[in-house]
Amino acid sequence: MTPGSSKVLVTGASGFIGGWVARGLAERGHAVRALYRRPRPPAFLETLAAGGVEIQRRDLAWPEDARAAVRGVEAVVHAAALTSDWGDAELFRRQNVEVTARLLQEARAAGCGVFVYVGSIAVHGYGPHVQTTEDGPYYPLCNPYQRTKKQAEESVLAANGPGFRTVVLRPADVYGPGDTTTFYRLLAAQERGIRGTLGGGLRLASLLAVEDLVQAVVLALEREQSGGQAFNITGGEPNTWRQVLGYTASLLGVRPWLELPLFVARPVAAVLAAVYGFLGIRRDPPLTPHRVEHVAYDFDFSIEKAQKMLGFSPAVGWREGLARTVAAYRAERHPPQ
Repeated sequence: MTPGSSKVLVTGASGFIGGWVARGLAERGHAVRALYRRPRPPAFLETLAAGGVEIQRRDLAWPEDARAAVRGVEAVVHAAALTSDWGDAELFRRQNVEVTARLLQEARAAGCGVFVYVGSIAVHGYGPHVQTTEDGPYYPLCNPYQRTKKQAEESVLAANGPGFRTVVLRPADVYGPGDTTTFYRLLAAQERGIRGTLGGGLRLASLLAVEDLVQAVVLALEREQSGGQAFNITGGEPNTWRQVLGYTASLLGVRPWLELPLFVARPVAAVLAAVYGFLGIRRDPPLTPHRVEHVAYDFDFSIEKAQKMLGFSPAVGWREGLARTVAAYRAERHPPQ
């Protein structure tokens, strides 16, 4: 599909990734319908609306809202998801599996031609990953987020067929201006003296600038050969967590000191998870088994398939991208007086 020729629905547009995707598609000339579920759209969506983006308040858990959302669009980018390493398994199933299945059904029935699902590279599980491809290895999935993202992507790939092209993108750890879910929290922790690394931070990380994820979405919409395929998407620059978070600390001008060795972090995370689960505490613990295992092994993935089939080429280097992220964080959290 080409810009201006049809309308693209973007779900989760009030969130970090969905918002960037909606803006990126609009800037490239696509007609965009952006969905949000909050009582009011965030300010950046209202700005997009002023520039011609159609915004709608919809709850995709309701069949009639899903049906209305896809009416009159040629393509869907499904970026909405329950994204956390903590929470009720049934809620994850409803939000990530049921909603995706419903949206697939309604999109196909409405005559949409393309469905791009923003999944997660976490479906590979946690274990040694060095230039891991889409063929594996895969390790056991340790939490409802990983399991439901895997189930959802399987339903997306199974729906691919003549007249309805479906694609799965598996972004690595996405960061960028506005990332209040992950990197802003890490930066705030560093300002409190917490390094953000475990066990020395010597394992490889896979980062992805949000601008490069937008590029991958655009390519998935355009490339016919992407149908029925899953693509691992990273910035293509393996770095250790020590390098990454050492750099952000230097940009913040802080020297965080607190770090746990892995043999301490694992039991601490297990105890916290047990206590929070027993007491029914909804907010996430300060340390979870997911976060420990995420950094306990090398987490490095090949993007060769995306490069060859999509023409994907990361444009934002990790230092440049993190510098932008830290600058945005400081402007939002510590505005000049």
